[in-house]
Amino acid sequence: MAKRALKILGGGVAIAVLALGIGWFSRNAILESALEGAIQDTTGVSTDVEGLNFQPFAGDLTIKAITLKNPQGFSTPHLVKVQNLDLDFQLSNLWQDQVELEALTVNGLDLKVEQQIPDNNLVKVVDTLQEKEQPESSGNEKVVKIGRLSIRNIKASIKLNAIVDLEENLDIDDIELTDVTSKNAEGKLSVAIANAVTTALLEKIPQDGLPINIDGDNPLKDLPIDDIPIDIEGLIP
Repeated sequence: MAKRALKILGGGVAIAVLALGIGWFSRNAILESALEGAIQDTTGVSTDVEGLNFQPFAGDLTIKAITLKNPQGFSTPHLVKVQNLDLDFQLSNLWQDQVELEALTVNGLDLKVEQQIPDNNLVKVVDTLQEKEQPESSGNEKVVKIGRLSIRNIKASIKLNAIVDLEENLDIDDIELTDVTSKNAEGKLSVAIANAVTTALLEKIPQDGLPINIDGDNPLKDLPIDDIPIDIEGLIP
């Protein structure tokens, strides 16, 4: 999913450069529409892009909000909303075989996971992304690299619609990564998100009286895996 998102982002910047030849003053509206269409085609859900401002010679692309709506049949307002996205780049680097982007900052991410029986809104979108994932190429495919990736002010809610409706709201720690590429993004982001979500969940559970103490930068490693009768060490990053 992360790999696909970086490709969309890199493609969006390339589309923006092409839009310069169509009309300077209409380029933002053109790019908003193109980016909405690309994300919707890839994820299978309706998408809104708001407040896009592309300044190619200043090396800056900002987007006020990107909202991925839910698949049909789910009740939460959206699946994910990204706010205040800021992308820094050098224009000349966009034409290289490896597209170099200096920094990507997201200052607001709201994820709303909804579990029904038997469907899950996040799983549905991930399944769609995997279905559309292209097979590995012979090496001619452009690689997108981000020097620094920052995701701040992360909020998540997990809603269970079953016999009894339950909802849990989480404040997730900021995520800071370096040297993220379209080849390693999925692994790096998966580990970072898993650790951040695990930490947020554990903060909801009082640890008084527990036989273990779970804290630190990587809470998954604090789990007593030596006492588990199967070898899962390789599963924990």
